[in-house]
Amino acid sequence: MAAQKTQAIVIRTFPLQEFHKIITFYTPDFGRVKAVAYGVKSPKSRLSGSLELLNHGTLLFQHRENRELQNITDFNLIDGFDAIRSDFTRITYGCYFAELVDSIASEGIASPEIFDLLHTTYHALVHADDIPLLARGFEIKFLDCAGYGPELSRCVQCGSSVREGTTDRFGIAFSVRYGGVLCSECKNRDGAAFTIALGSCELLKVLRKSEWERFNRIRASTRNHQELKRLLGNFIEYHTERTLKSLRFIENVL
Repeated sequence: MAAQKTQAIVIRTFPLQEFHKIITFYTPDFGRVKAVAYGVKSPKSRLSGSLELLNHGTLLFQHRENRELQNITDFNLIDGFDAIRSDFTRITYGCYFAELVDSIASEGIASPEIFDLLHTTYHALVHADDIPLLARGFEIKFLDCAGYGPELSRCVQCGSSVREGTTDRFGIAFSVRYGGVLCSECKNRDGAAFTIALGSCELLKVLRKSEWERFNRIRASTRNHQELKRLLGNFIEYHTERTLKSLRFIENVL
């Protein structure tokens, strides 16, 4: 059993008996880490209040190979993202990003890229003008980091370039099952494929490549928003094999 130190973001909490919690962290060095925080709900606990959802800090824990739950030694808070917590819409989306990472990321597999993405997204969320657009940006960037990014430029069946002049007047076909766009010749190979405007596909490419600082200068139409929400929502549900509770809450309430 070795003591380990790493940065971490709390992506899930679960009560355990009266005074304990099971905490799921995402870390750059160990990927997803699940650990028990004994006595954390006691008023006398020095960790009381620090192990809240979305909190970013330095985690000390006892790492045990082949054990599902680790033991937390300490957690020193760096940032509680108070500006997110004070806004209902922002904290709701922040919880969605955490749940999405928890649903796909693997335990014990380090991914500094995913940690950095989650961390920088929370900072961007504070100043975002179009929060749903930022969410679409997080989704496509996260899917890329996790190895599930959709193909948006070439037909996933024949490999031909899909661009203006090669699609029909209704737009471009997207196949969740095959993982990307289909040309006009191959679109009938997936009966569940749906059509999005070429402009929505191009916008998604822009979101995929853009730094967060640029997002407040990007504009999206109502159709863009609807189509990208459908495309990425279906794609995420296909790969997670479940409906995320926070995403359902966003759809029903916001």
